[in-house]
Amino acid sequence: MNSRKFALGLMVLLGLVVLAAPSSPAAAPARGLNTRANTAEMNPLAKPANAPAPTAVDLTGTWTGSLDTGNMGVDTLTLVLKKAGQSYAGTINDSLGLIDKDTAIAEVKLAGNEFSFAFKAMGGAMEFAMKLTVNGDKMTGELMNKTAGQGAPIEFVRKK
Repeated sequence: MNSRKFALGLMVLLGLVVLAAPSSPAAAPARGLNTRANTAEMNPLAKPANAPAPTAVDLTGTWTGSLDTGNMGVDTLTLVLKKAGQSYAGTINDSLGLIDKDTAIAEVKLAGNEFSFAFKAMGGAMEFAMKLTVNGDKMTGELMNKTAGQGAPIEFVRKK
């Protein structure tokens, strides 16, 4: 294969050459450039020019979830979140008294619709982490016992 054919093939792969002639001279792209490369027509990952700005996830409110603890029964968790600058702050409680009353959450992170935080229970003897996916008034994910290395699925629903 000669170097000219190789270069042309590489340019086609990179989307630098328009293979179809434009329907009118006015619609012709600049020479050698594909001006549609950043549109949804040519690039399905590109954001359309008129796309609305993404809406920020609002976690403010009281969320409840339950967890089957086995021999101790079902433990209902209550998570209260409020906006704190660019992030969130909050407290967590449970119905079985394993978590100290109004325990502050720590290591709070929100990236897109992924929300995570940590807290301590049983007088600080055990550390837990939650990794949740937010979908409107529902959060689903995992409660991880960092001390014991065990996890369990959990779902929270925002109280209306």
